Amino acid sequence: MALRHFFRTIQKAWRFILIITLLAWSIALIISNSTTPLYRATATFVISPNADLTSNRDMFTSLDTLDKRTISSTYADILQSNRVYVETARNLNMDALAISRFAPKATVQPDSNILVLSVEGPDPQVAALLANNMGQNGLNYINGLYQVYTLSFLDQAQTPGKPFVPQPLREGGIAAAIGLGIGIVLAVLGETMRAPLEALRERMNTDQQSGAFTQRHLKRLLEEELLRNPDAPVSLGLIELEGLQDLLDALPAVVQSDLMRQVAAMLRNQLRGNDMVGRWGKFSFALLLPSTPQQPATHTIERIRKVLDEPLSIETAREPLRLAPGAGLSTHQLDETPSQLAEQAELALRRSLEGDHATVCYERQSEGGAQ
Repeated sequence: MALRHFFRTIQKAWRFILIITLLAWSIALIISNSTTPLYRATATFVISPNADLTSNRDMFTSLDTLDKRTISSTYADILQSNRVYVETARNLNMDALAISRFAPKATVQPDSNILVLSVEGPDPQVAALLANNMGQNGLNYINGLYQVYTLSFLDQAQTPGKPFVPQPLREGGIAAAIGLGIGIVLAVLGETMRAPLEALRERMNTDQQSGAFTQRHLKRLLEEELLRNPDAPVSLGLIELEGLQDLLDALPAVVQSDLMRQVAAMLRNQLRGNDMVGRWGKFSFALLLPSTPQQPATHTIERIRKVLDEPLSIETAREPLRLAPGAGLSTHQLDETPSQLAEQAELALRRSLEGDHATVCYERQSEGGAQ
């Protein structure tokens, strides 16, 4: 189940994951293209006992000492020493700025008496020249210092053909893989956090007693609908359950909630899929009817009012309840604000409650009044 949810999350967020992956890949390529190429030239050396040793005992002693790795490490330190480096640069007539652009490094190969001297820098030919000349200078110094062992070239450095940094394909691939991982993690975390946030938002936008939208949220939906479809007709109907004004407070909280939820469910069952129901006041509900002109909206509100006018039976009440609903309706016209539309619907509702509770439509006169 968890694995299925994981793959469903990735499928939903594949665009976001792809963007993160491409972004990481692009950044890596930009960095690679802006990085100065560095080349590595490598020379190798071998340490062996001096062939001029006079006895087999001296030979075995030198081999035993050589096996302890101290001689190899010492030779490596000499090869990469500043003395050898500076002397080599001086012999090659290199200035201080040119020297600073190259870095030598000597290492001992594992389980062997092979030394590796590498020089890294922006110029492949100079790197190879430095590696070979440093090796020769270090070799001369070492062989003159230690008579028991001989250091000699195994392979001289060759001019490298390709830089070891940057490597756009490798670095781009690594960056893309990292971006893919980050995108997946962010998508999963976002999906994990989205459900609680949506539940919290839904709870804030929903009237806890009836389950319908709150008045504030319904007004926001009305504003969004008018902004999205400014030329389409939008109707707002208000239904007040006058029969509950003297009864609702006397009912237990459980009965009140059961009654309001049942009324909200009845309203939803009478509406289309894109229509919305909200709790407008303590005894009233609002019906937001997008893309609905006045005449069909009037028929819809009146039909709903008649359904609510029938005695309502609920399980927690002993007798059927008479809701005595009144209804008012207003349809949006150009240049009217959501607040004006709500005021017009409230005015029509008051006229309905003052009359025979039939649905009253707000009618606009030439001077802006209502009749």
